[in-house]
Amino acid sequence: MSLQLDIPEEYFDAKPYYRNRAAAEAVVREIKDHIKKTGEPHTWRHHTHSKPVTGSRIVYLGTYDLPPSHRAPDRHAPCPCCSPRAPKYSHNGKIAWFPDEHVIRMIGPDCFATLNPEGHWEAMEQFTREEAERRTIAYLLTNLHLNRPAREVITDALPALEAVDEVHTVLQHRLTEIIRIDLWRHVGRGSLDVTEMSRRMRRTRGGAEEVESFLDVRKLFDFPGYQMFSPKTSRLAGRIKGTAKRLSLLDLGDETQERVRAMTKEDQAKAARMLSQGITAAANIFADAEAIRSGFRPMSIANLRGWTKHKGCPVRLVIAGDERNFYIGPDEQHQLRVEIPPAFWRSFGELPKILTLTNWSED
Repeated sequence: MSLQLDIPEEYFDAKPYYRNRAAAEAVVREIKDHIKKTGEPHTWRHHTHSKPVTGSRIVYLGTYDLPPSHRAPDRHAPCPCCSPRAPKYSHNGKIAWFPDEHVIRMIGPDCFATLNPEGHWEAMEQFTREEAERRTIAYLLTNLHLNRPAREVITDALPALEAVDEVHTVLQHRLTEIIRIDLWRHVGRGSLDVTEMSRRMRRTRGGAEEVESFLDVRKLFDFPGYQMFSPKTSRLAGRIKGTAKRLSLLDLGDETQERVRAMTKEDQAKAARMLSQGITAAANIFADAEAIRSGFRPMSIANLRGWTKHKGCPVRLVIAGDERNFYIGPDEQHQLRVEIPPAFWRSFGELPKILTLTNWSED
């Protein structure tokens, strides 16, 4: 015998308090909060637990999952459509408004399809379209305020990014035009490798074993600051200016809500992408700058010096430096100086945290 729930008879009484959609939509948040707190959709104060009339019109207003406390099969929720007195579902329940009856029912994921398949799938298509638009609007109204502080952080970071670009450009000029060495081919994989003579056993054609020597390449140090030697021109400042300009297009002033709702669906989706991608792009630019700066820090310089002094180093260079200067050259007498301005080390502010629309949750 299947588990039966004790459902009071008054739950089956119609509660026709929702004559229009606006009234029904006004209680969706209350319903979701009730379900989250109790795990019992059918006990919401205006839920009608009677079975809908076959062929009834239906409008889906929202979806929900039961809380973890009600995920066990014996604690699932009953469904007015097909299982009014027995546990039925725990995921993707539907908040359904029935315009002909003026009632709201909490039902299982696709349970209404047993009564009106065509009506169910039409309502699902409409809900999917409307929910995407509603989520986009909610996302923008919730997150657009992050635009201004993000741009402030970007503006403050611009001098540091310009300094990083300049130092990187000067260093590349020293390497390619004066020293004439392609250091990138040796460090571009993020490690400082050396060649050493090693030994191994080999078998001769006659079957005897003998020791042979061979040149072996091994990693001497990890080198996370390898981007400092990238031959690709550093355009951090230009990239961040473009990012700030795109974010400035989302400054809607004091009429944010009205202007967001007045946008086309396409413009709303575009604005959501611009917001999340803009802040993410700024964070990536900061990370790229920090990758370059890390190569000029004391530990990196010490590792570079140790590498260049190793007899198995593939290049002959002398490297030194401190907080204000970086030196590189073919020998001690011919070191070239790269000045490091104070702005180079200026810390970046903290950008606001933001998720993409796809990963964003309203709860």
